Amino acid sequence: MTKSPEEIALAYLNAVSTKQLDQLDAIVSPDVRFVGPARTMSGRDNLVQALRRISAIHVRNDVKRVFADGDEVCVIYDLVTDTIGALATIEWLQINDGRIQSIHLYYDQLPWQRAQEELARRASTRASA
Repeated sequence: MTKSPEEIALAYLNAVSTKQLDQLDAIVSPDVRFVGPARTMSGRDNLVQALRRISAIHVRNDVKRVFADGDEVCVIYDLVTDTIGALATIEWLQINDGRIQSIHLYYDQLPWQRAQEELARRASTRASA
């Protein structure tokens, strides 16, 4: 059964939120392009690696709105962390052949800087243990 672009977008956000990143093989194109405020990358493996790093502080995604126009989906949600609380986030996803082909991520970088500092602190604590 073919999933709608909205269903694919929400399956992606759910897999990330529940830390079931192995599910991304079926949801995200191997050559996905990711563009965010802080970095740009290509490839599903690079995306999964970045999501694994963030999972140290990521609690869940609280979806507020989903808009679709053909194979493009815009999701507005709160990315909830255990450091800075909820970060208002927008993802613009382009779907091709039933998989996410590109992701454009938008959020306020100021609160995110505190989250990155905590990620770095936790990584250094694990490395010294």
